[in-house]
Amino acid sequence: MAGALKTTRALCFLASLRVYAHGDDIWATELLQRKLVLSGTATELGLPEERLKAAEPLWWFHCPKCGTSFINALISLPGVCPGLPLHSVDSTTLGSCFGPNFFTSVCPSWCSGMECVFPPHQALGDYTAKKGRLVGLFRDPDQRLLSLYHSWGNGPDCFDWSETFKNMTKPPFLEYADLMKGGMTYQLTQVDQRSTVGTPLDVHRPMTSDDAKEASRRVREGFAFVGLTEEWDMSICLFHKMFGGHCRAEEFEDVRPTSSGKDASVDYDTSELMGFHDDIDEIVYSAALDVFKTNVVLYNVSQDSCRSCFSVRS
Repeated sequence: MAGALKTTRALCFLASLRVYAHGDDIWATELLQRKLVLSGTATELGLPEERLKAAEPLWWFHCPKCGTSFINALISLPGVCPGLPLHSVDSTTLGSCFGPNFFTSVCPSWCSGMECVFPPHQALGDYTAKKGRLVGLFRDPDQRLLSLYHSWGNGPDCFDWSETFKNMTKPPFLEYADLMKGGMTYQLTQVDQRSTVGTPLDVHRPMTSDDAKEASRRVREGFAFVGLTEEWDMSICLFHKMFGGHCRAEEFEDVRPTSSGKDASVDYDTSELMGFHDDIDEIVYSAALDVFKTNVVLYNVSQDSCRSCFSVRS
């Protein structure tokens, strides 16, 4: 009887689920299987406020082109930035260099529940000290590379290297892709935090599959929250399911589009890759995808259960 009840609940979960990234009937079937395996585990997860307290101060692992807009989800968590006099961190509230302005001038005074990580896109550094406090979103590595390439020269002049970068000649895509391959792996395993990962001037050493395996282990074991850029809305809902607080309209807005008019929900044409594939970061992304899928099941995240959250979208 108990087994039949679990199966019925799982089927109801599947019927309510509408996850479209990566296809998918295959994904939906896998989520159903996980639901059956993990049934009953959610009762052991504890309360959102307990999970948040255990993870504070949060350390935002921010990969380039994986979602600057996530900052507005971070500041919305209860107690992370108590009394913050901003409803959104964007160009309207803090100017075109809103990211640097927030982390250097606002965050230190208002956000005791998170570390004010600056400069952006830092390498992880001391992983042991940050284990269990890491939060971040990951993106399909080939789409991330295409987004990086198309953002060439589009950013505001917020850093010392900005002007130098704008005077550089944009290389052919394959040359650029080969240079930037394994960027997420590098950022997860590099010790020297002084490097600003992902800038055009950061030439990192080639990453190996062993580096990627270590990076993926850290994703599985060291992150308090893992989201997916491709599943932005579901990731925001999951974030609040795990740590509490209410979804806000600002969390669903793209405050740093790659280029004017670019719809963040539309993938780049992969024919531009000309057969190139970042097989190093694919190992890391697969780990992030696995963690995300598991938590979607554990925290009962679906179109139905997130209806209240999604209702605030513009």
